[in-house]
Amino acid sequence: MGKGGKTYSVTEAQMDEIVKKASMVAVEAYKTEHKESTRRKVDKMLYKTKVLLEKYRWLKEYAANSVYTLERAEDVNEGIADIEVLTKFGIFDNDRTLHSLKRGVVTVNMLMAHVDNMLEVYRKTCESSASITKQRQYRVIYNMYLAEERKSTKEIAEMEQEELRTIQNDAKAAREDLTALIFGLDGILVRILKE
Repeated sequence: MGKGGKTYSVTEAQMDEIVKKASMVAVEAYKTEHKESTRRKVDKMLYKTKVLLEKYRWLKEYAANSVYTLERAEDVNEGIADIEVLTKFGIFDNDRTLHSLKRGVVTVNMLMAHVDNMLEVYRKTCESSASITKQRQYRVIYNMYLAEERKSTKEIAEMEQEELRTIQNDAKAAREDLTALIFGLDGILVRILKE
């Protein structure tokens, strides 16, 4: 060895022990990272469900009122589909912007149709449940996100004659249930991991 370097002698048994310990540390690190990755995925789906519910009325309005075809434009504003005007502004049948807009509107329409169907499944499930809590959870979601005049958790707590924390817990549980319905198999992961 050169300048002051030390050499160590390791037996085969010691080497096996070192490898075994290093493997256990690596496995634990992998498990921890996998658990954290799964938690992030669950949090992301719950967040998406919450945003969908918060933007529900706005998305429904967008889907119902979007203009992305010449026929729809004519319905909204007669004469707007004048080909000279459209040509002048670069809006043709093969315009990428128009096609992108149409694709976006169709996507929102499909998403909202799916969300509406899952909300209906959830409503029926909750309303037919023997659990008073389940029945209340739908009412909480409805009043918080879906009703024409949305209510705060405090207003809902007063309506339901429950503690504010109970209503907050109901909303959280309902969003978890809806995540499973809206996102299917991935959403079911939320329910499994939360238990």
